[in-house]
Amino acid sequence: MKVLVAVSDPEREGSLLETAAALAGDGEVVLASAIEVTGDATLASAQPEARARRRALDALAGDLPGRHLRSLVTVARVGWDAIREACATERPDLLLVAWRRPGWDLLGTTIEAILRQPPCDLAVVKGRPARSKRILVPVRGGRYAQLAARLGIALAEAQGGSVTLLHVAERDGGRKTQTLYQLLGERAYDERVERLVTRTGDPAKVIEDELAEHDAIVFGATGREGARDPLGPVGQRIITDARNALIVRTSAPLASPMFVERTRLPLERAERSRVLGEIVDKWFAENTFSSAEFADLRRLVDAKERQNLRVSVGLPTLNEEATIRKVIRAIRSRLVERFPLVDELVVIDSRSEDRTRQIAEEEGVPVFIHDEILPETGSYRGKGEALWKSLHVLTGDIVVWIDTDVTSAHPKFVYGIVGPLLMRPDLQFVKAFYQRPLHIGDELQATGGGRVTELAARPILNLFFPELSGIVQPLSGEQAGRRTLLEQLPFFTGYGVETGLLVDTLQRAGLGAIGQVDMKQQVAIKRIGEAHGTNLLEEANFTMKLIAASGGKLHLEMHDILDVERPPMATVPAYQTRRNAPIVTAAP
Repeated sequence: MKVLVAVSDPEREGSLLETAAALAGDGEVVLASAIEVTGDATLASAQPEARARRRALDALAGDLPGRHLRSLVTVARVGWDAIREACATERPDLLLVAWRRPGWDLLGTTIEAILRQPPCDLAVVKGRPARSKRILVPVRGGRYAQLAARLGIALAEAQGGSVTLLHVAERDGGRKTQTLYQLLGERAYDERVERLVTRTGDPAKVIEDELAEHDAIVFGATGREGARDPLGPVGQRIITDARNALIVRTSAPLASPMFVERTRLPLERAERSRVLGEIVDKWFAENTFSSAEFADLRRLVDAKERQNLRVSVGLPTLNEEATIRKVIRAIRSRLVERFPLVDELVVIDSRSEDRTRQIAEEEGVPVFIHDEILPETGSYRGKGEALWKSLHVLTGDIVVWIDTDVTSAHPKFVYGIVGPLLMRPDLQFVKAFYQRPLHIGDELQATGGGRVTELAARPILNLFFPELSGIVQPLSGEQAGRRTLLEQLPFFTGYGVETGLLVDTLQRAGLGAIGQVDMKQQVAIKRIGEAHGTNLLEEANFTMKLIAASGGKLHLEMHDILDVERPPMATVPAYQTRRNAPIVTAAP
């Protein structure tokens, strides 16, 4: 069972986690916490708090080692709206929330409102039912009976306890009383069901009497539909008396047809801008991570193995003899030899004229020359061509590309962008960004991009693809994606590949499928052109002056930079054949 837990206060709601783990069994538990942003503050302003909340949730999850747990932090104007959205995205089998007294605030709403219209099957938790061994499940019949019995049995299984199924029959001599077997079917035969009790009388009084002999109770919120109090008078008496309880209710529609029709109406420009701004701010707060969040490599390896995934790292190279050895060793020593996070490390070379390929081979890394891969498709110059063809030789379910022209290589370049994909199944594509010091006025500020990014790439994305305006460094070469996505995307053969992958991921998978990670590091790039911004104006044209060296002198050469668009790799016959063949891996 997949259980989503709505965590309001990580320091006080450990009982929710206990209950979730008991109910999920061998399934998955998602700790979802909503941060409410009020007043004039932007949703993006909650990003530091979101990072701190993720750390708090990870610490909470650490109390139950060995369980399949992960955290999800969302932001919204009203916390409950964020939890509803998380339910729509995660599609859990059960949502857990903590009990609040009627009328008390819970994520910007009340427990009555949540019970009236839950986004999925719901259990409201009071006390610590997960520590209970004798579970009482009153069964009236109706649509909540099966859910209550299932959860009661799950609690009993977790503690090696037992269940009493109680049916309070109506006092009506003219109507035949249904048996618990008729009401619950096979659930009534479960080995954890120790007693089957049918009694007549006042339901609240009968339940109170039985509850005195039990540790916890699981019951349905059986108040009349549309009533102000969804618990009803019987439910109110039960929850008042019970120390440990689950109140259950099955899902209801998320929105009325009227609401759906209203949202289809065209928005005015100002309103459209406001809504878009909220969407981007919300994405920035929820999907911007720090590499430090994924520094627990054992946890990442466990998540990879549990999901039966392979991780491949491709290193695109062109004359990188000065840095390639450090990059390889930074990845291999920590992420292959010490922690088996990376299953495959490969160099994709674009016919380097220096010792790049020789150094890689000395380090024991397989080297492919990109124009020799898929020769039947032809070959073009450019980084994008190397990335596209690398999909054919790499075998992983998650594909990571790391630029090899950085002088400060660190294993976090890999685990920082792999981590979100392993811990957030909804993410499909992740990019890194770095802090680079720039002079802004009289101040030295840390920003995420170089001059080309700040003056060209991001403004263009803002204009034509405003959903991507929260991407700090769209031209970053450190990126990772799921093969199931990447093989469906076209690739531009040149440096336009970075922007193209972002835009195509947005259009195919949506903004919520994209994440970005702050590497918390100033990165030194050895490319003279980017470091000094010398090619900024030429990037707007179809040709670009590149600095070349010959005869001991530097000169400018004009190169055609009109990108060719490669089709999705999944459409290439040779790739289809290779993917259908079994994967053969070399011995470590």
